[in-house]
Amino acid sequence: MQEEFLNKTGKAIQQLSGELILLSEGSRMPVISEFQEKYGMSRGTVQNALNYLKEEKIIRTVSQGRQGTILTTIDYQRLQKIVIEGPIRGTMPLPYSKTYEGFATGLYEVFHHAEIPLSMAYVRGSKDRMDLTSEKTMHFSIVSKLAAIQAIKAGSELEIFKDFGPRSYLSNHVMIFSNPKSSTIEDQMRVGIDHNSYDQQILTENATAGKKVEFIEVPSHQLIYSLEQGMIDVGIWNYDEIKDRKLDHLNYQFLEGSVEDDLASTAVCVVHKENLLLKKILMSVIDETNILSVQKQVLDGKMIPHY
Repeated sequence: MQEEFLNKTGKAIQQLSGELILLSEGSRMPVISEFQEKYGMSRGTVQNALNYLKEEKIIRTVSQGRQGTILTTIDYQRLQKIVIEGPIRGTMPLPYSKTYEGFATGLYEVFHHAEIPLSMAYVRGSKDRMDLTSEKTMHFSIVSKLAAIQAIKAGSELEIFKDFGPRSYLSNHVMIFSNPKSSTIEDQMRVGIDHNSYDQQILTENATAGKKVEFIEVPSHQLIYSLEQGMIDVGIWNYDEIKDRKLDHLNYQFLEGSVEDDLASTAVCVVHKENLLLKKILMSVIDETNILSVQKQVLDGKMIPHY
């Protein structure tokens, strides 16, 4: 009987915490009957849960007569720990460049500061990353703004939650040629394309518009290898990898400035649009300024990356 009581009360505490975390200090607290109706709890169970939150000083309230009970203090950080079981789960590209290493380090820094555990999965391909978040396997994904916009246009249940600005995802894209004398895409060329990456696919299709080329399916991370092995003639890839791996011997041309290239260089955080609770939690944790500051320190060699 005691175990059943604790289970009921514990579940009620978690459910009520999920409601209260969405409210602001100074707002009216729902009456007990509202919680009863929504969650099918007894009045006593709701009262026990509220008493716990008050006794632990997680919330403070004051009765104001006809105006009802007002929430004067809400400890959002402690509510977060009650609501989220286990760590927040995120996904981003494998940190093969310093830009990504800096971003991953920034994420861990802000979550550490908020005392919220974070578990990151490093997954290649923006489509796969966003699928994991759309399916709610992951709480959030870091992708380019171009990829996010494309997925949302295609009917994804995601939304852009945070925008980190241009060059936060990568510095530039380049066209890499296997022939050291080539400088433009020409008819009959074999062009590497990765349909699992919105960015690479869209930029490649734009660069080859009007050309009679042969598309060869190549995972983005194997583009350089495929070029060196003569499997393709040209491919579009992230300049940061060339710079960080000191691959300046490759023949590459920077993509001319375009809206798509700017969007592809911008990091965004996407979440499931219906997950209001998660958005409330992440709003106070994922601080763009702090993440970008850490990223810059890593890029400048002033901080050792950790993720």
